[in-house]
Amino acid sequence: MATNQEWLKRIRRQINSKHSEAANYWDSLNEEWRGVVLHAASIAGTESFKPHLAKCDWRELYQRLDCRGMSQLRTGIQKARNVFDGFGSLSRDDFTRRTADRPAKAVVPARNSQQMVIAPHIVQALAAREQLRNQQEKQS
Repeated sequence: MATNQEWLKRIRRQINSKHSEAANYWDSLNEEWRGVVLHAASIAGTESFKPHLAKCDWRELYQRLDCRGMSQLRTGIQKARNVFDGFGSLSRDDFTRRTADRPAKAVVPARNSQQMVIAPHIVQALAAREQLRNQQEKQS
């Protein structure tokens, strides 16, 4: 059974279909926090959001991004929420000097994308070209 809050959301959607809590919150953020949100969204997907988008209000942001971009923005916000929830309750005791005196953990580097591999014959050709340029510069 739906709670009162859910019923209010449904009624609000019927009366004012243009209402959006995300839009209201975005418009209330300053540029720096919008930049943080855009950065989180860029990490979450394939599209890289430019910093100038932080100056846009919700309407302009929606005009500049396509549906995929807005979906990536939503995904980025969800992932950022999950990351920050990992800190737990954030009690004062968690941020004291004694917590820094713990044994260091081995850090495993993260790989989010494929690494480019160049064939050896291409590397040799590039090196030869660079060497030829250096010789021509010395002669000049």
